[in-house]
Amino acid sequence: MQKLVEKLVYAFGPSSREEKVKELIKKEISKEVDELYEDKFGNLVAHIKGKGESLMLAAHMDQIGVIVTDIDKDGFLRIGEVGGLRKTFLVGQKIVFEGGAEGFVFYEDKEMPWEVKEPKIEKLYVDIGATSRATAKKLVQIGTEGIYKPTFYINGTRIIAPALDDRIGCAIIIQLLKELKRKRMNYDLYAVFTVQEEIGVKGAKVSSYEITPDIGIAVDVTSVGDTPECPKVSLALEKGPAIKVMDRGMISSKKIREGLIEKAKKNNIPYQLEVITEGTTDAYAMQMTKSGVETGAVSIPTRYIHTPGEVIDINDAENAVKLLKNFIER
Repeated sequence: MQKLVEKLVYAFGPSSREEKVKELIKKEISKEVDELYEDKFGNLVAHIKGKGESLMLAAHMDQIGVIVTDIDKDGFLRIGEVGGLRKTFLVGQKIVFEGGAEGFVFYEDKEMPWEVKEPKIEKLYVDIGATSRATAKKLVQIGTEGIYKPTFYINGTRIIAPALDDRIGCAIIIQLLKELKRKRMNYDLYAVFTVQEEIGVKGAKVSSYEITPDIGIAVDVTSVGDTPECPKVSLALEKGPAIKVMDRGMISSKKIREGLIEKAKKNNIPYQLEVITEGTTDAYAMQMTKSGVETGAVSIPTRYIHTPGEVIDINDAENAVKLLKNFIER
């Protein structure tokens, strides 16, 4: 899975610009499914026909980013947020824009940027080396989106990279589709790679309304409590995927939660229970569809979410594949 995760991390894909991620996923799974299509909103839907209840898996393709809001006379770019940026991590970072232009983020203030505790987005700017507005506009336009310049580093089983939220979820579902044994499947399976999750779980709202599954499971990341002086959260890397109990947006279905726990125990798959009060996932959108969907979530413990250096343990991702495979197969 490491090579797959690396390819996904390097794919450009902020919210509404997920095309490169989508094309990569299509190449990986086109021979593994019965039906593969895009809906009108841009979600990629993979369908493996089966008997029984319909099950929708969801992982989002998009990542947080920036968007050009203005270009001044000297060619400096003013930026806005795409998703929940941690602005303190932006200063000093390299941004790559759609089209390939790169720039360095700095802070407009008399104070040194590293002394600013709460930087304001309107005071951040990106220097792409342009000498004027005209030369800058040859590379970017108002509305051009950008992301942290991708990097990928692995040390043993630990991966450090941006956009693991939620490329790791995409990798898990891709790997799962490759490993499923169709004759053993207990569900009519829809695997949906959603768009625009970071700006309001929009893709999942559209796709779950169209599919109207009996059961929904989101695959995403979750914060941990295993770093120095961190908030007390009972989650850590390398202790297994987290079965969601609750987050800010939803309380998971008891039936789905207990079903996942049962499969983990029966197959000796390590797992953790996730109870957090911040953030939510595509599961929130699925659960609220039409008359309601029994919904749960499997989360990958992740350090430093929404920064250029998110950290996961690949063992947690591989165990998530095993867990979902055992849940879907008889």
